[in-house]
Formats: sequence, C-alpha cells, structure tokens
Amino acid sequence: MTTLANELKPRAAGPLSGLAWQPRRAAEALEALALRAGLPLPRTSGRVVGGLPEDPNRLGEWLDAVAQSQGLELDLLYTRHGEVEKAIQRAAPALLDVVGDGGVQVVALLRVSPSGRTARVLAPDETVRDVPVSELTAAVQALVEFQQVDTVDRVLAGTALREPQRTLARRALMGAQLANTHLVAARTLRLPPGARLIHHLKALSAAPRLMLVLLLAVLIQVCVLAAWWLIGRGAFEGQLDQGWLWAWALMGLTAVPLQAALAWTQGTLALDLSALLRRRLLAGALSLPVDEARRGGIGEYVGRTFESAGMEQMVLAGSFTSMLAVVDLTLAASVTLSGPAGWLGLGALAACCAVLGVLVARQAVLFRGWTEARVVMTHALIERMLGHRTRLAQEQPSRWHEEEDQELARYSDAAERWDAGTARIMTLARRGILPVAIIATLPSVLAGSSTATIAVGVGAALLGARAVTSMTVGALALIGSRVLFDGVRPMLEAARLARAVGATKEDEDGVPQVAPLTSSEAPSRNQALLEVRDVYFKHPASPRAVLEGASLSIRPGERVLLEGPSGSGKSTLASILTGLRRQGSGVVLLRGLDMSTWTSDGWGAQIAGAPQFHENHVVSGTLAMNLLLGRAWPHTQDDMKLARELCEELGLGDLLQRMPAGILQMVGERGWQLSHGEQSRIFVARALLQRVQVVVLDEAFGALDPVTMRKVMNCVNARAPTLIVIAHP
Repeated sequence: MTTLANELKPRAAGPLSGLAWQPRRAAEALEALALRAGLPLPRTSGRVVGGLPEDPNRLGEWLDAVAQSQGLELDLLYTRHGEVEKAIQRAAPALLDVVGDGGVQVVALLRVSPSGRTARVLAPDETVRDVPVSELTAAVQALVEFQQVDTVDRVLAGTALREPQRTLARRALMGAQLANTHLVAARTLRLPPGARLIHHLKALSAAPRLMLVLLLAVLIQVCVLAAWWLIGRGAFEGQLDQGWLWAWALMGLTAVPLQAALAWTQGTLALDLSALLRRRLLAGALSLPVDEARRGGIGEYVGRTFESAGMEQMVLAGSFTSMLAVVDLTLAASVTLSGPAGWLGLGALAACCAVLGVLVARQAVLFRGWTEARVVMTHALIERMLGHRTRLAQEQPSRWHEEEDQELARYSDAAERWDAGTARIMTLARRGILPVAIIATLPSVLAGSSTATIAVGVGAALLGARAVTSMTVGALALIGSRVLFDGVRPMLEAARLARAVGATKEDEDGVPQVAPLTSSEAPSRNQALLEVRDVYFKHPASPRAVLEGASLSIRPGERVLLEGPSGSGKSTLASILTGLRRQGSGVVLLRGLDMSTWTSDGWGAQIAGAPQFHENHVVSGTLAMNLLLGRAWPHTQDDMKLARELCEELGLGDLLQRMPAGILQMVGERGWQLSHGEQSRIFVARALLQRVQVVVLDEAFGALDPVTMRKVMNCVNARAPTLIVIAHP
C-alpha cells in the first residue's frame, strides 16, 4: 500500500460526518475514550515529546506513544478485508482508522450493541452517537480498497447495472479481489499486562463480581438451611402437612437458579482472571532479562512455563473453593453455636481446622519437591533433544538412560510422598470432623435435649464436615499455587518492569515519565545524540565487572568503531545501548533523556542493533517478514519496495532471483536454507529497515568476503543516520 496521503480519496459526507476525529486530535480521542469507557488510568507523569508525524503511516506509532504515556496500550486487531465487521464487533473500546469526508480520520468506538448492528461512538464534541456497524466497516475497508477501485470501476463501466445492484456488485468484486488482504481493523484500548494488578481488577469489575459470588453463595446456604429447618421441624413436631412440604420444595427450587447464577458468575470471572494471568506471563516471558534467561536455560524455562498452567488452575480453583468454604464454615459455626453442642462444638470445629492447617502447611514441602522433580525432568529432556546428535556420537549406548532412570525414580518418590500425605489429610477432613462433632453433642443428648435440638446438632455436624472438606481442598490448591508461583515469579516481575527500559522494582507502575519521541528529525550536530557516562556492569555469576567507568559521546551522523579483545565488554555495551540489558550503575542518555524515562518501545524506535550471529535468528516465515520485523504489519507496498532495494544494495539480489517467490519466499527451518553470510546481511538489513536514529552492528561482517563486505559497508554508511560498529582489532 502506497502512502495514504497520496492515494486515499475523501468519501462523500455520510453517517460518519461529524463523528470522526481529525488525526491531530487523536490523542484527545484516546484519552476521552478511556475515560468514557471507565478504564482506570494509572498514576503516571508520562508525556509525549513531539507532535503528530508528517507520515500518515506512522500515526499508529504515535498513538502507541500516547497510550503508553497514559499507562495504557493499543492492541492492534489485524484481520482480512472481508472479516472487518466481525472484528469491529469484538474490538470495543477501540480507535478505528477510517476514510471519511476529510480523508484518513479516527473514530472512537465505545461499544457495540448486543445485536452487532449498531455501534456507539464518541464524537469530537464528546457526545455519544449511534452509527450502523456496516458504515464503520465500509469506512475501515476503504483503507485498502483504493488498490482495486480503478480495476473494479472499469469492469462495472462495461455493464448496464443500476443502483442498488451496481453497489452490491461493486462490493462483491472488491471482496473477491481483496479476500486475502490484511489490514488493521481496530486498535483496542486496554491496560498493559504489566500494569498494577489493582488497575486490572478494577477494569474487570472484579470486586463487584466477587461480592455477587459471595452473595449468591450465602443465599444458597440460607435456602438449604431453611429447607432443613422446615422439613426437620415439620417431621419432629408431627406437622408435616402439605403446606410444610410446599415450603420445603420452594426452598429447594429457589436454590437451583441461584446455583446456576453462581456457576455462571464464578466461571466468567475465572475466565477473565485466567486470561489476565496468561497475558501477564506471556509478556513477562518475552521481557525476561537476557542474563536471567540464559542462567536457567531454555529447558528450565519451558518447564516452568508448563507449570504456570497448573498454577493458573490451582490459584483460581483454590481461591473460589476456599472463599465459598469460608461461607459454609461461617454458617456451620453459627448453627453449631446455636445447637446442642454450643461452645464445645465450636471449639472442636476450630481444633479440627487448626490440625488440618498444620498438616496442609507441611504439604508445601512435599509439593515443592514434586514440582522441582518435574521441572528437572522437562529441562533434561529438552537439553537432550537439543544435543541429541552429540550424545549419539560421544556417549555409550549402554549409559543413555541412566540419568533418565534416576530422574524418574526421584519423581516417583516425590509423587508418592505427596499423594500419601494428601490422602491422609483428605481422609481426616472427610471423616474426622463427624465423630468429633457428634461427641460434642453427647452432653446435651444425655441431658435430655429435644429431638429437634439433636437434629440441629446433626445438621451442624454434616454442614461442618462439608465446609472443612472444601476448605482443605482449597487450601491444598492454594499452597500448591504458592509453590508454583515461586517458579514463575521472574516472568511476572519482568512483565511489571517491561514498560520502561530502565525501570526498577521500586517503580510503582513501571510507566516511564517520557513516552517515545516520534519525531524522525535528529538533534543538532552540536548536541550529543547518545551519551554513556561511567557505566558499570557485572554479570550475576561473574566475580569481576565487565564494564567499569565506560563513557562515550556520539553526535548525529557520526560513525564510531569500537575495538577490543574478546571478553572486553564490547557486546555487553552494545546490549546496553540497544536496551537488552540494564546497566548496573551510570547514566545512558538518548537525546538528553535518561534510559529510565523511556519506554522499551520508545528506546527501540530510536536505536536498533544487529547482535552477534549466535544471538540473532532467522525465524520460520517469509524473507519479507524477517527483514521487516521492526515495522508494523501488514507491510505496505513502500515497505516491500524498500526491502527489495536494500537487498540489492547488500548483494542479495542473486538470492532473490533464485528464490521462486522472491522476497515472499519462506525461509528458516522449513523454508529456503540461507548461508552464514546471507543470514548476516539479512540481520544488517533488518536493523537498517527499522527507521531508527542509531544503528549498532556487533561483529556483523565476520562471515563476509572482502568484496561483499565493501559493498555492505557502503550500503550501511549510506543508510544509517548514526552508526556504531563493533569489531575485533
């Protein structure tokens, strides 16, 4: 798709006239939409430096910066041309790029009606208006329809169709031509995964929904107790007539819809909380510090990721079960206190709970051992799979399974101890409370209490047994989730700190003070673009520092060569400059702003790097996708054209000619195999295509012959605004 400003034509005034925001007011639209949608705005002093970009294709980047400055994020919803309407129906609250009577504009979508036919949008005067979803769909689809509009109009010009058949035919032809064309249907406004948990819970209305769950649980128990009271009193007093039976049946029937409402409310809340936890874990896994991820190894983190699914289930099931068990236990205690056992029965119930609590706490040690055995097995399996060929060549076949047998034995032993302990606790919870409760009622029975009072005591014992059993199940799940939480804590911490490059654990929201600079203009040549002052860095497991007092100053347009022997800290400094690592101490300034004031996206939008070969990757996908990873998807025609031109300049033209699909050829593990030198040039092209101010190349030319290296250096020197090259002497 070519530049929107040159290709898109304004639409005639229609239902969206006066309802769309001009691009220069998109930031106002975003803030007004967040407030009207009831999204909690985290406390942050973030602000956007720089105005609306001149290039309309970068409007999305600018809106991302605005959202981040307000502690929010925009989730891009990609879809095909023909599925835009379905995407809009599930996108709210969202910002939509549309083609209106003034060209490209922004619509603030507040919500869509349950029927999916009408949408409520926030107008520029901050009034809420209704508009047909079909009109919104057509306005969004117009963003890509200009590619085929001339062809379709020529086809229709040769027909004798009249309205409305002509419009229907035009829509069908457009749909057929653009069936596989992707576009951004909406930008859904939401809290980032790393935002404070209290804000996420507020956005989900978790507190009111939780109160509703408790209220429904109490009402259900009241109905059950009322039914017991009615049937018990009628039976023991000899008044079991038709009226008592109808009252008992009514209480039982009333509990049925309450149970259904409880299950629905609890289930929907559990799904929302589960989705929140998964988003947070995924964001954290993608944001783990490089050194921390390496320390554990891929096998260990895969194992802990598997365990996170169990943690999610256990924490939700344990929380809801324990919460409902508290309701049951409270009612059981009140009934016990009012029954024949009195305070003696209440003390017996408390004693049973205390004993079970101690036993459940001891189970945490057994569960931790069982969990560690599972993680070790997963880690070992993945490491053996990665080194399978080396193992076949170097290890004797008779010893291939010795370690596996030992790991299985440790796992089996840990699982057996956990199962045995859990079985003992559950048996005590189910069977132990009943005899204790009945014994507590014996003094009143021997004193000649009435049969109704004795019946209340038996009912209290049964209710208490059920409550204690539920409480034990919930407690076991919670202690298991607590053990699993220790394994995924690094990922959750990484998600919280992912919003700012230099954020610390003390930061309240992880939101930077300054959002990304969106201006592509470089500062004055007399002003330093990038400064490093007294940077100190030491790897966690290393006895000495890699960098001590490192300092440098780079101005716009400069070409800097960093040389040094292996282990001197060159690559570590490169990773700090590109935001992959945080310096231990010292200051790193970009455009005069400290690293801690930038978002990770904002820092990455200014500095891009090509790490060493073993730290970079060609992912399984098209060559275009590998080249344009730093740009928004779907890629525009301008992006594809620039990628082809850059490949030609880097000496990859012959490669493109050999590939059957050209730049759209699948590469990577299941596609076209690339040589070491070809991959190196792709990594360089990927860095140059990110439209950044500083390009850092870490030993990017080691696999190139002299002729090719000269060609690549000429391209890099011409394309990179400011360049840092790291190499051996």
